[in-house]
Amino acid sequence: MKILLACSAGMSTSLLVNNMKKFADASDVIEARPVRTVPDILDDWDVLLLGPQVRYLEKEYKPLCEQKGKGFGVIPMQTYGRMDGKGCMELARKAAANK
Repeated sequence: MKILLACSAGMSTSLLVNNMKKFADASDVIEARPVRTVPDILDDWDVLLLGPQVRYLEKEYKPLCEQKGKGFGVIPMQTYGRMDGKGCMELARKAAANK
C-alpha cells in the first residue's frame, strides 16, 4: 500500500512517517509531502492522510479521493501530537478498506 501524508510543508510529518514504518508491512511505501503537491501526485498513491493542521482541506480532497478511488483520512490531533505511528497505520488501513 502506498500512503501519502500531506501537511503544510511536509517537514514535521516526516517524523510521523518514520514511526509509521515501524508498523508497516515490508511492501508499504509511506511518504510525507506538502499539501500543495497533492493534486499533481495523488494518482500515484493508494491512501491520502491529511495532517491536522490542514484538515480544513478535507472538503476539497475527500471528494477528489473518492472520485479517483483513493482512501482518505484526517489524522486526529492527538494521534499526530503523540507521533503515534501505530495509530496512523491503523487509520491508513481503514481508509484503504473504505475507498
